[in-house]
Amino acid sequence: MFLVVLIVLWCALFALWWNVKPRQPSPPVYPGALPIIGHAHHMLGGLSQLWQVESDVYRFCMENGGVTEFRLGPRSIYVLADLDDCLTVANTCFDKPYIYDFGKKLYDRGLVTAPAVIWKSHRKILNPAFNQQILNTFVQEYNVQARRLVTELASEAGKDQFDVVPYLKNIVLRSVYKTMIGVNPKDENQERIITDYGRALGIFYASMVERLQSVWLHLPVFYNMSDLKKRQEAVIKTLKNLSQTIIRIRKSELKQNLYSDSTKEATSGYKSMLDLLLDGGENQEFTDEEIREHLDTLIAASFDTTRVTLTFALILIGSYPDVQTRIWKELQEVLGGPEKDVTRHDLPKLVYLEAVIKETLRLYTPAPKIGRCSQSAVQLKDYTFPAGTTFILSLYAMNRNPVWGADVNEFNPERWLNPDTLPDNPNAFAAFSIGKRNCIGKHSAMKFIKTTLAYILRRYRVTGNIKNVQCQSDLVLKPIIGHHIGLQLRT
Repeated sequence: MFLVVLIVLWCALFALWWNVKPRQPSPPVYPGALPIIGHAHHMLGGLSQLWQVESDVYRFCMENGGVTEFRLGPRSIYVLADLDDCLTVANTCFDKPYIYDFGKKLYDRGLVTAPAVIWKSHRKILNPAFNQQILNTFVQEYNVQARRLVTELASEAGKDQFDVVPYLKNIVLRSVYKTMIGVNPKDENQERIITDYGRALGIFYASMVERLQSVWLHLPVFYNMSDLKKRQEAVIKTLKNLSQTIIRIRKSELKQNLYSDSTKEATSGYKSMLDLLLDGGENQEFTDEEIREHLDTLIAASFDTTRVTLTFALILIGSYPDVQTRIWKELQEVLGGPEKDVTRHDLPKLVYLEAVIKETLRLYTPAPKIGRCSQSAVQLKDYTFPAGTTFILSLYAMNRNPVWGADVNEFNPERWLNPDTLPDNPNAFAAFSIGKRNCIGKHSAMKFIKTTLAYILRRYRVTGNIKNVQCQSDLVLKPIIGHHIGLQLRT
């Protein structure tokens, strides 16, 4: 009896202590959490519905102090929208959360998925490969592919609106392969490899999204028993084989000097990213498997993001005739007729076109979120989080922060032409991620997008309607309805 009384007394004292003890403030929880599963039910449904939920989480976060808790079963994920808190996490938490492990079998030590200690050393080695001198050598290839694109688009000119995505997919993939790998797209065997790789990459993306949505498959015990694992392993094997084939071809070409353009490239200073990675392998900086992982990562990181940025840019330009007219006038002043090549000296002069691209990236950030995991306690403005906390940094919310002004949700390229109209906080523009572990290829992406749009808009007048666009949350933000455009040949 005494023991029972003692236990009851202890429980009562513990309950009293629990209710009166000082506690750390907790961020607001996104509404709709259910017992046990949390918000996992919001992950179900189509990808367009998933984007509606995701964007609503960002809105709730912005309206409630910039930090929100989102629960996936027993896991808590903290969504950040506050500019300063996002920068704090970005520059103190370099490791990625468990969801990035879903791509590790393919990308492993690539820059996106690598643990912080590997990322730091590999990023330092790779940085010189993305300097301006090397990127400038890619511009001629961008011209070649952009010319090919406007020729292919001729069949759509003067007709009803059409889906431009397949055309952009092809040019981006060819350009990525040429500049990243150095292959010759005119070679039928290499062209087939490029096509097969693009198809397999699309299947792999779909499998990644399927696992992200199926919260129970986040647990290895269920994933290992699933049909998805078998399908994913098959497509990963295909992608690895294709990359390894390309690497072997390129190694052989460089060794035997059989590549038709090798002498020209040597004299012009052109080297593909693969060539630079292979140089690192010869210097024992990278193993063969690390070269393959970096190659696959660079292709994946540049392929979808560049394609969707071009898509959104064309829709927006087609939706605002005054903007399109101003771009065209700038192109005439800087470049003249549609046949002139775009040089590296021309690109900085296309100031208004760059403003349009930046405004496109601000409103329709291709990668709307990034994940980080803390290795030690993190102090934010209003909250302290322990080691092992998972954060989602909403780049989408940062780019739509109220610091952008009353017209934050409007397409206004002019804001980029006057520094006084831009936010004082330089972290407000987070289209290419934020902090030290940001996008290594942002400058090459801008050069490619500028060059491609310069060719399209000198040759064609574009029509579109951004108000009709509906988006989905894939691995990137992409339009799925209302994204068709029309083309009229300029005379």
